[in-house]
Amino acid sequence: MKVLRILLFLVSVSVQLVSVAQISSGGTPRRVNFLKSMVLKPVDMPELDNVKLFDSSVSGFRNAVHLKPFQFAHPFFVGFNPLNSGSWGESEDGFQVWQLEIRSKGAYSLNLKFEGFDLPPDSRVFIFDASRKHILGAFTSSNNPPSGIFPVSPVAGDYIFVQYEIPPDAEREIDFTITRVNHDFVDILKGGDRRPLGILAGNCNLDINCGPAAHWAKVKEAVCRIIIDGIEVCTGTLLNNTKEDKTPYVLTANHCVNDHGASYSSVFLFNYESPYCGSLDGDVTNSISGSVLKAGFDSLDFALLQLSTVPPPAFRPFYAGWNHSGAIPDSVATIHHPQGDIKKIAIDRNSPVIATYSSEYTKSGFWKTLKWEFGTTEAGSSGAPYFNSQLQFTGSLTGGAANCSNSVNDYFARFDKAWDYRPEAEKQLKYWLDPGNKGVKLLEGRNFYSGMDFCNAFTNLVEGDRHQVVKLISPVQKVSGYWTGTNGEGYTEFVEKFCIKGNEAVQGVSLGVGIVKLKQAGTESKVTIKVYEGDGEPKTEIYSQQVKIRDLTQDAMNYIKFSQSVAPVDTFFVGYDVSQVLSGDTIALYQTLRNGNVTQNSFMLKKNGTWLKFMQANSGNKASALVCQVLACNVDTLTLDPPLVDDSLGILLYPNPFIQSIELEAGDLFDPDNVSVYDLVGHRIRVKISTVSQLKVKIDFSGNVPGIYLVRLRDNRRNITRKVAYFPRQ
Repeated sequence: MKVLRILLFLVSVSVQLVSVAQISSGGTPRRVNFLKSMVLKPVDMPELDNVKLFDSSVSGFRNAVHLKPFQFAHPFFVGFNPLNSGSWGESEDGFQVWQLEIRSKGAYSLNLKFEGFDLPPDSRVFIFDASRKHILGAFTSSNNPPSGIFPVSPVAGDYIFVQYEIPPDAEREIDFTITRVNHDFVDILKGGDRRPLGILAGNCNLDINCGPAAHWAKVKEAVCRIIIDGIEVCTGTLLNNTKEDKTPYVLTANHCVNDHGASYSSVFLFNYESPYCGSLDGDVTNSISGSVLKAGFDSLDFALLQLSTVPPPAFRPFYAGWNHSGAIPDSVATIHHPQGDIKKIAIDRNSPVIATYSSEYTKSGFWKTLKWEFGTTEAGSSGAPYFNSQLQFTGSLTGGAANCSNSVNDYFARFDKAWDYRPEAEKQLKYWLDPGNKGVKLLEGRNFYSGMDFCNAFTNLVEGDRHQVVKLISPVQKVSGYWTGTNGEGYTEFVEKFCIKGNEAVQGVSLGVGIVKLKQAGTESKVTIKVYEGDGEPKTEIYSQQVKIRDLTQDAMNYIKFSQSVAPVDTFFVGYDVSQVLSGDTIALYQTLRNGNVTQNSFMLKKNGTWLKFMQANSGNKASALVCQVLACNVDTLTLDPPLVDDSLGILLYPNPFIQSIELEAGDLFDPDNVSVYDLVGHRIRVKISTVSQLKVKIDFSGNVPGIYLVRLRDNRRNITRKVAYFPRQ
């Protein structure tokens, strides 16, 4: 049997890539009964000093030519397989189960590299931590890579388990070998108090969902974080090609991935970002393992990789367009993962200059940003895209001196040079990105999914919100739990209201979990995720799903995939019930507090069978939104609006801040002539107002100076004024 699988592998390496992504089959590891005579001991890695490793990594970066990869882990080279390590036992249903326990004292997380990964049918591999809170898998024969190399994402903690399950009558064979155990010395998962070593991306970094980044909202979904060989982090970009056939090409820096071994051992993470303009750790479920290096050239520092599988609809992949004309951009932006952190953006409103990075690189082969006006780049940003104002890819980050103290002098390898500077297919981009030899200079970006497969993420969080866990104070002035979770005041359910136009199919929800405290590690406390239909309040429950709170990660977005698509009407509610959380256990979500009216409140609570808006429940009359995000498919490509205003006397202005124009939406019909704009000293300014719909207008501020303005809607029923921030490209 094994010989046959090897022969099939040798044939497979010459054909197209198959679906071998880190996308798992789900499920739960089987419980295993080991012989009582066995003494199960972990395999201990040699002890390391995290602080010394970090100092060495930073020193290496400073002493180099400012290349910007980010090393976060130390590798141990091992050779563990099911026949030379670990222990075999049997599950209750008769499956043979092999378990290996690995410990690297002090590691913030551990990740593994498998080689010879060739699972037979009906077998499963899981990787999980000691508490089974963080589980990767099941990985099955559908994950078998042509190369045999299969890297996995980090698992939190310094003690992990590998579990391999095979049918009762299967022969025990070496179906894989673990060749690397990588010890995380900086906390790439931010499982502790953010980053314990204090190396969270610098405060000057601008979050990708902040106002100045609105212009690049579409192309952000092309950018991914790359973990290479389990020890380094870089950034990459999914690119379109002239056949527009969804071939998943990712471009990054050659100094990040420069050989086939590194490409096979890379893990690509999409949509790793905060759901709003705030530093909240993002969801880490949208990952793909493995790629093939198609082209690269060290003197122009580019590497073109083909992912092992096409990103599925739930990843919301955008294939970025490009421009290889060589025209100097009028302004630029780079989207990246500094220090491996959530997605950030740096913006320069001015043109770059053509430059040479160093004598080791092609002369005049780089764009040089003289100074970033917003943000910066850091270690981990290597390979990040250089987008022009038309959202076209024009280069990728090699390195430079920019940091939060002095955001100057970053160098990006020129896309037009990499296009066909060298004639060999393996050292140029043209052969791969223009396979039909159409000779076009530029190509627009695309999301190739449509209809039922077109997905988007929706949240009610807006610019200026701040996520926080708010304590619930009882009438006798004692802390009585939390407004968004376990409490002593009788609130059992918490929901967020969503309004999405069309026949959407909700696939899951991401919850911004603020606190998880467990009395015992193996607690069976659960929350029940619920979806309701309704109008002013939840009425008909149409879906529910239980989640153990020990499976949730604190201080991060947690994606809960629904077991089936849920198709509510335009207005619906998504939330959770805490009535099955055991005494002594605590859970609470993040929320935002707003000084406003009812139009800014989308959060509701249930007590004694009655639903209340948060504004009605709290004595301070604060409005609020829960920190959560729904993933919905079958949504119109233009359905990107915030929720509809449901108060006839309310208005909503978005995005805010903005680059050129802002939209005003009202809860009732209004005359666009009654909309006016003033500066802070009361002078009315000229703007262009155009009608979008009966309830919405677009206000174009072009030609005015940057700054804060007052937008006013007046008629015989309303007199509403809101502050807005206008920051045009310069």
